[in-house]
Amino acid sequence: ASDAVMETLQIALSGYISGGGEQQDALLCLTLNTLTKWAEACKKVTLSSLLGSAMLGASSFLSQLVALLSSQSQQRQWSTAKHAEDAIIKSSSALNACIENTSDFGTQSRRTAVASLLASITSPTEFLVSPLKTAEMQQWEDATVALSNLASTLAREEIDEISACQLPGCSDLIELLLGLQAHPIHNVALPVLEVWLALQDIPTSDRHPTLAEPLYMQLVEVILNRVSYPPTFVSWEEELDLESSDFDEMRRLCADVLIGAYYLLRSAYLETLANIVMAIDSHDWEVVESALFCMCAVGREACARVKSMKNAASSGRDSPVAADGEATHTGLTQVVGIICAGGAAGVPRRHPLVLSGIVSFLGCYSTVWASSCPAQSMIEILAYLSAAISISAATEAAGKSIRLVLIASAGKLAKAAASPGADISVVLTQCMEAALSTNNAKVMSNVAEGCARVSVQLRDTSKTRSTLSAVAAPTILRARSALDAIISSSSIQGSGQAAGQVDAASQALASYLGVLRELIRFCDSSSSTGIAGESHVLSDVLAAAWPVLNDISSHPNCRANEALLSGLLDVHSQLLSVVPALIGPYFKDLITFVVKAYEESFCPSALAYVSAAVESFDTEESIGAAAGLDENGKESIFNQLLSHLCQCTFTYVTQTKRPNECPQVITALFEMAQRYLLFCPGALCPCPEFASLFALAVACLTECKGEVKSTRATLIFLTQLIGWKHLRLPQAKTTKLTQFSGAIDNLLAQHGEAITKSCIGSLSGGAPQILWPSYSECLFSIMLHIISSTPPGSSSAGDEPNPLLCTWLRSAMTDSSLMANTQNITPEIGNSVIKILCDLAKEGTKSKQKAKMALMDFGKIAKGEATTDALLAYSMS
Repeated sequence: ASDAVMETLQIALSGYISGGGEQQDALLCLTLNTLTKWAEACKKVTLSSLLGSAMLGASSFLSQLVALLSSQSQQRQWSTAKHAEDAIIKSSSALNACIENTSDFGTQSRRTAVASLLASITSPTEFLVSPLKTAEMQQWEDATVALSNLASTLAREEIDEISACQLPGCSDLIELLLGLQAHPIHNVALPVLEVWLALQDIPTSDRHPTLAEPLYMQLVEVILNRVSYPPTFVSWEEELDLESSDFDEMRRLCADVLIGAYYLLRSAYLETLANIVMAIDSHDWEVVESALFCMCAVGREACARVKSMKNAASSGRDSPVAADGEATHTGLTQVVGIICAGGAAGVPRRHPLVLSGIVSFLGCYSTVWASSCPAQSMIEILAYLSAAISISAATEAAGKSIRLVLIASAGKLAKAAASPGADISVVLTQCMEAALSTNNAKVMSNVAEGCARVSVQLRDTSKTRSTLSAVAAPTILRARSALDAIISSSSIQGSGQAAGQVDAASQALASYLGVLRELIRFCDSSSSTGIAGESHVLSDVLAAAWPVLNDISSHPNCRANEALLSGLLDVHSQLLSVVPALIGPYFKDLITFVVKAYEESFCPSALAYVSAAVESFDTEESIGAAAGLDENGKESIFNQLLSHLCQCTFTYVTQTKRPNECPQVITALFEMAQRYLLFCPGALCPCPEFASLFALAVACLTECKGEVKSTRATLIFLTQLIGWKHLRLPQAKTTKLTQFSGAIDNLLAQHGEAITKSCIGSLSGGAPQILWPSYSECLFSIMLHIISSTPPGSSSAGDEPNPLLCTWLRSAMTDSSLMANTQNITPEIGNSVIKILCDLAKEGTKSKQKAKMALMDFGKIAKGEATTDALLAYSMS
């Protein structure tokens, strides 16, 4: 059938190819389009079939397609320009589809066809070359794109032949591709990138010498110019000729090609680009910016090269890697010296986008500066970045780079700070103040992290404490000012301007709380040294910040702002984790605030704070002692807290919002319940609302309507609670759960069938596939718990390990409402799955992964993505 279709198409093409009017042209294009569709549908339509399709007295199909895409086509009289363009597009698409059909790969006929195509590129045929010239001259964008796709596909699919350059036309194709790579139209240049990536997979020993360093030096220059901004660029809002999405995509995809070029060229790659950057005052700004981008694209790889050089030098080895690393190191330090030669004073002179490239470059190579530059040079780099951070185009890049430079040089700066009279806090405070001036929360957090990491490297508690205090002081001062603005503006009733001021001040205050959170978070590794009487490194920060935190928590407008309340609770959660002993005395007051905030706003962060508190009281003995709570006192307070929070939540999800309307609250509730199970089961199980909490979890399996995070949190809680015997808990907690095992079993008896039906229904198409593993674990935990609890010999049927369990499973498998999403689950399949799962459950926890896989296959069968053969492997094992 394929041969008959091809013969018919060739006869049609032969009849129309010589021309004869508009009807002939239209039929020619229709024939070519039909060939494309047939090649896409029938994988037997290959280059070999095109070459071997010559009929008596006629040229081959391949020759006819080449003729339409060569200089011969220019001699044909086209009825309209539109038909001429369509012929190029259709011919290119047809030949492209045939090249991509590689069932003839490695055959002599395909090699002959490829050789014919490559030889046709040269003069006088000018295959691809001639139609490209015509398309460019006529401004036929779609035709140019189609030709670029064809040239790229030919090179990519036949890269083994082309990389050797043994056939005439190979070099011509590479030159053609370089020209297409430089093309200003996005969809013309884009497909060529795949060719260079394919070429990277060919060992250089198997390539022609010209396709190694010489080609890649050209390619770097082409990409450098191709990813440059237009010289007249001001902003994306004013740019009419270039889409920002196309520009970003081209840079992102070019980065992979540039990395390959760096691995081949090594220091020569960086030297080429560095020469452009070092002539920063004489080159056009867009070229300099592009060179900086190309250097940043290989930053990780180049830094690793320098590190290898350092390792080789320290071990006394002398190798080409070490020599190249030394050249890289030397070149990079020269570049940074020239860039920062004018210091911070030179920042305003730079084009904003060049400045953004510079600060990104300083961050990408931070490990090189840290290993080679003295501490004073690192301080100068930080000063440069702090000055650049105020330029909007460079703000985020500068914040990220300050973080990278601080982290990389933390040890060096800390060592320098140990010298008499040295004070690193001034540098860090300047960085922090520069970040705060941007009002950019992400930038502030990045710089705060860097400052904290340097501070904890000081290894001197008093210095670390004073440094952290100095760094935090501007943030605390600004937080106080923002809070005062909220309080004063809130007192003005009915003013739109005042409301706007409150919103702005609340947003700023939330950002400042984010800074405090990061400062606290990254001091986790620098707790007090254990020396008697020595204060924690955060004690001064906490003393200064505590009044502000208290005032925020006491103001109703702050508690009503979800972002602000979440930020405040995040700070308190970090304090619980990092300085539990300091927080202990205030814990009861904090819990009062958290409960009040939850009653007012039902903010999920309030439940997240309780989760953190439950864990901290279990893992940190110091907080319990500081709060004056022994084990019984701890269980009592957390029991009361859980009971009250559950009551509030039950009311909220039954009277105000349904569970699917507040998924974040449901997620936080069951994540908190899971923490109770793992860290304080003595407060969870005796809770008066325990049974209601379990019932709500069961209801949420359907009420959350497949929302991923809330459903997953609910399933995890149920899975671990039902399967508590298989959790790896300390003996004391296992003993506590054993005391309440009867209550858990009763709840399972009441709700087990509903949970089973929910799991089976969800796996058969009622829930997103991303939740299948969680549903599978939950169902298997029920089976494992029931079967392991069934006394040996108590089952009436040998194949049924527990009659009640099998009844639940059969009921679920035969429930038409559950199986409404699929017609693929027959009673026989359902029974097979039940038997497989029961057999696996008898084997215990070791079969858990296999059971999950079986249930995943069950889901695929239900969706029609797999056949019942998928179950055979489980039946035979």
